[in-house]
Amino acid sequence: MTTRTRTTQPAPRRTRSAAGVLLALGLVAGLAACGDDATEDTATDPAPSSSPTEVETTEPAPEPSEPAPSEEPPVPEAQVVEATGSAGVAEATVVAATEGGGSVSTLAFALDTEQAVADFAVELRSGLGESVSASVADLAAESPDATPYGAVAHIGCEAPTSVAIEAGEAGFEVVPALPKSTVQCLAPVTYVVLFAAPNA
Repeated sequence: MTTRTRTTQPAPRRTRSAAGVLLALGLVAGLAACGDDATEDTATDPAPSSSPTEVETTEPAPEPSEPAPSEEPPVPEAQVVEATGSAGVAEATVVAATEGGGSVSTLAFALDTEQAVADFAVELRSGLGESVSASVADLAAESPDATPYGAVAHIGCEAPTSVAIEAGEAGFEVVPALPKSTVQCLAPVTYVVLFAAPNA
């Protein structure tokens, strides 16, 4: 009988420990399920916060770029000025270009042939030679009974306001009337004076 009593007592203990183990496993499984839900919630939380990040990294639409500066030199300017002096010329054309080259000379050169115009314009740059050639052609067409002449009258910042053209033994002398210099230029401007002198 004592043996029977010993066999019956351990059986309830095993059941209690098995039930405890089952209860512990159930709690762990429940907590794990809650943990998975929390993980899923956490995983979905960054999605809304990622949208602002994308908006912040979005680059603004590129503004239209300014056109690249043209490498062609600007077209030289031409203006008509009053002429005085013994040559009998009433007006002259002043053609100018920044960094137009050339050497200043008061002596005017006859530009009555294509070769003479080409020789005169050989040292001119920045489109000034072409502009001088075109202006000489215009002078010859406007005054068929006169000879076109040209001189590099001035290199500097201020344009001549008028010119004096004097007839001398060596030819025509061109003296520009310049305003008082009030401008300091970064690049010199070449001023070519063109005129048509009546044929003798």
